[in-house]
Amino acid sequence: MKRNHFLLLLLVIVVAGGAYTWYIFNKPQRDVKDEKGIAVTAEQIFTEYNTNEQAANAKYLNKAIQVSGQVQNVKKNQEGKTVVYLKTSDPVFGVNCTFKEDPGNIEKNSQVSFKGICTGFTSDVVINQGILIK
Repeated sequence: MKRNHFLLLLLVIVVAGGAYTWYIFNKPQRDVKDEKGIAVTAEQIFTEYNTNEQAANAKYLNKAIQVSGQVQNVKKNQEGKTVVYLKTSDPVFGVNCTFKEDPGNIEKNSQVSFKGICTGFTSDVVINQGILIK
């Protein structure tokens, strides 16, 4: 009898795990195009994260933000997506944004503004799902 209860419990756990996994992989992704972003400069958000990461996370993490600044570099990542790096007062680190779709030609030293989801701080402020504003 105990064995049947154990097998039933195991079956429930496997079914629940499968349902949760299906939900996670099939839920719709956020579209920042329809969200109002928190307006901030690259220097401002970088300084806030560099000074107090916990406070900056409370303010920006997983939220739509609209960042403006001067382009330091443009690269492609391993998936072929465009990543734009914005300048800050730090000569090595700054703000980077991986674009959801190809933003077209973005030139070094140009001024840009983009909107995306802030995913945290790893020496750079990291933004994903980016869309070009100007």
